[in-house]
Amino acid sequence: MKLSHTVARRRRLWRPLQLFAVNVLLTASALGQSADEHASHHPGAEPDGPAPTENISGNTSARPQGSTGSPMGEMQHMGAPPRRELYPSLMELRDFTPDTRAELERLARDRMTSGTSLMASGLDKLNAAAPQNNLAVMEQAAAQMRQGVLQFESGIASLHAIASGQAPREIALDWFKQNMDLLPSAEVETPHGIFGLSAFHYSMMFVLVAVSAALLWLNFRKMQRAQVLVARLAGPPEPVALPEEAVQPATQATPSTLSQGELPSRSNAWTGLLRVVRIFEETPKVRTLRLAHPSGGDLPFRHLPGQFVTFTVRPIDSTIKRSYTIASSPTRREYCEVTVKREEHGTVSSFLHNVHEGDTLQVTGPSGNFTFIGEGANNIVLISGGVGITPMMSVVRYLTDRSWPGDIFFVFACRADQDVIYRTELEYLQQRYPNLHLTITANDISRTDWPYVRGSITKEVLAQAIPHLATRRVHLCGPPSMMTALKSMLAELGVPAEQIKTEIFIGRERPVALSRDAEAEAQVDAAKPPSPGDDAPAPSVAVATFARSKRTAVLPPTKTLLEASEDVGVNIEYSCRVGTCGVCKVKLLSGAVSMEVQEALDASDKQNNVILACQAKATADVTVDA
Repeated sequence: MKLSHTVARRRRLWRPLQLFAVNVLLTASALGQSADEHASHHPGAEPDGPAPTENISGNTSARPQGSTGSPMGEMQHMGAPPRRELYPSLMELRDFTPDTRAELERLARDRMTSGTSLMASGLDKLNAAAPQNNLAVMEQAAAQMRQGVLQFESGIASLHAIASGQAPREIALDWFKQNMDLLPSAEVETPHGIFGLSAFHYSMMFVLVAVSAALLWLNFRKMQRAQVLVARLAGPPEPVALPEEAVQPATQATPSTLSQGELPSRSNAWTGLLRVVRIFEETPKVRTLRLAHPSGGDLPFRHLPGQFVTFTVRPIDSTIKRSYTIASSPTRREYCEVTVKREEHGTVSSFLHNVHEGDTLQVTGPSGNFTFIGEGANNIVLISGGVGITPMMSVVRYLTDRSWPGDIFFVFACRADQDVIYRTELEYLQQRYPNLHLTITANDISRTDWPYVRGSITKEVLAQAIPHLATRRVHLCGPPSMMTALKSMLAELGVPAEQIKTEIFIGRERPVALSRDAEAEAQVDAAKPPSPGDDAPAPSVAVATFARSKRTAVLPPTKTLLEASEDVGVNIEYSCRVGTCGVCKVKLLSGAVSMEVQEALDASDKQNNVILACQAKATADVTVDA
């Protein structure tokens, strides 16, 4: 059973080959003559006899008996002819004649017939040897069938060549090249253009280059937009120039000093985000925020000692701006520091006392003219109270960083000994720099080893701490009541008014006062209603009209025009709120106002009725262009 199963399987495998052979035989019968027809034309021919061999030149090494030796005679033995005797014979023909054409066609068909006979004989042998698994006979049968296929194909090729009208020699040459694996005789198209490329190649290259250029351009535009966004968030530094009044021809720029190209050219030159990198708790109510560029490196702006920056925060539903002086030295390029006291009802100060390291804040600046860089005077007197110490501290840090040789007289007033801001650093700088003279006053002293003045600043304290005071330049910073008292003292001590420069803390966030008792009394007096017997008229309430916005607001005598605008939603830009930056300038169309500070107004502003909204107060109706 196993043997019969194997035989059946082999028969199934050989059936496709048998069908192929039948198709070949049918095709050969349609194209050529039969073996009997061929025998009737060539009596005595031996189709199955041995075939002579032939070399490449076309000469045969053995001929059948009775051959005439002519080219046509060589081509008469097609029974079992050598595979290539037809083509060498064609080399000897110059051209076709009707007789030679007919003879060649007949020989080609005879070749096809002989090939068919070989294939059929081989197929029979293969069918007989396959069931017995006779490998040697099967290989011989396969070789015979391959030879028959080659003869059949050569006959077909000859008929095609004769029908196409090719010359005999061209037919023979094509045969020679084909059998020697040479290239066909067809002419190869000569390349043209640069590098031998066609127009199609050039067009495709142009398309690819255009697409690549478009993609590069799109990527470049994306990078530009990303850079603009980063610039808006982080704010790159702008080119700045030193103001003419601050230039000292003999000054040489060093890495620790501000050079001519480093000083800011205008206020509020930069707006962007800074990151809180360190927080220092100075006193129970005062903290210092160290701010740096979010991506590291130097600050994106330059500032002068004594200038301030403005924070824009949104602690509740509305956006609020508040200004704080930069307390650090401009020589520290990697960061700036602001010191903030937490006021009892201070919205922004409370917000800043709740930020953490790593938070970012929106900052605008620098601004302010309350500066000193060691030029225009060979010594300086710095008097401050409470958080008014911040601009003075920036000046002291800057001058000591530069080893400025002039005398620095620093006088600071606070309420209690635990409220001395920067005390450790100030005492260290005093020990390190003999030209720094430090005086501190406090009213409430809780320790017995207090080395400084007990009480408030008086004329005697100033005269004792600062020799030859009348000849020195004086900077004052503190609340209005303190500034008024100090100006009177300095005038009595012979200090000319033009030698005094002031910075006043005013606005919604109440500054630290020189004396807690005096401030409390001032608040009580301001809030006390007039007595029935008082002849003084009640304060009048004015109306502020904002012409461009078409809105009006109540303007009490104690409220500034800027505060009234905020009450009715009129947007007047501002920064410092102390009258020094000039951002809140508006034009007064009618009425009159009073301004305590006018440092940001020049002669042209005053001539054109330009006022500072953060300082303007009125007791009668006013109209402004806002």
